[in-house]
Amino acid sequence: MTRLPRRRPRALILLAAAGLLLAACSATDTTAGAGQDSAVPDPGTGHLHGLGVDPADGAVYAAGHHGVFRLDGGEALRVADRYQDTMGFTVTGPSTFLAGGHPAPADPEARSPHLGLIRSTDAGRTWQTLSAEGEADFHSLVQAGKVLYAFDSQSGRVWAGTDGGRS
Repeated sequence: MTRLPRRRPRALILLAAAGLLLAACSATDTTAGAGQDSAVPDPGTGHLHGLGVDPADGAVYAAGHHGVFRLDGGEALRVADRYQDTMGFTVTGPSTFLAGGHPAPADPEARSPHLGLIRSTDAGRTWQTLSAEGEADFHSLVQAGKVLYAFDSQSGRVWAGTDGGRS
């Protein structure tokens, strides 16, 4: 008989958080985000692309179709007033996140339908472009040691680099 390995508490926390977030996704949030017309309801998370635990404080973050959210007390709380389609989400260090995806449809600063690789060093409040803006549509990101792997769904190509995503 095969013995199942014991799961780490962190995995159980992520699983529970995912369940809570999925439950929260079914509720309608009628509060408007900053910079949004108050008559337009907040769309909530939309479908989810990734979960991660910030080692800075142990908080669970969820990247969704309409932004990044901090999971707290069974609620998905929008981190900032950004509504980008945050895909390929991964936590790479304390308060440091990487992602790909697409700008929000109403973003007046959007220059391309693809964000390339973006990074936040303040737990998702602000984001800076690192590389491949307009070139790549990163739907999956994995940090393995010093190597960052990224899957570009536009080209079907896997990218890999050891410079933190700058190239």
